[in-house]
Amino acid sequence: MPNRPAIVFPTILVGADVQGKPNYCTVGACGVVNLEPMLYISLKDTHYTTSGVKENGFFSVNLPSSDLVQKVDFCGVVSGKETDKSRLYTPFYDETGRAPMIRNVRSIFFVG
Repeated sequence: MPNRPAIVFPTILVGADVQGKPNYCTVGACGVVNLEPMLYISLKDTHYTTSGVKENGFFSVNLPSSDLVQKVDFCGVVSGKETDKSRLYTPFYDETGRAPMIRNVRSIFFVG
């Protein structure tokens, strides 16, 4: 039997600094793991953003609004390996300065 999720996952943007620049990856597989404040995201090793998470140990989860659908789609279609996505959004950082979040979007950062 195929593995089919029982609920719809929100589309998020995962942010990480890669080679000193903010990069964002569109992710459709994320959710709450249990009743503790724990969230999971699913990133493949081949994603450019994943290399930034591994390099820095930090990443952000950004919940974009529907008015950003074109930019979110772009981030899911184009790789940061070939296209600089650092200027698509206005980034800001927490006090550690290690996970790019997106200004005017609900954002939180995590230690990977």
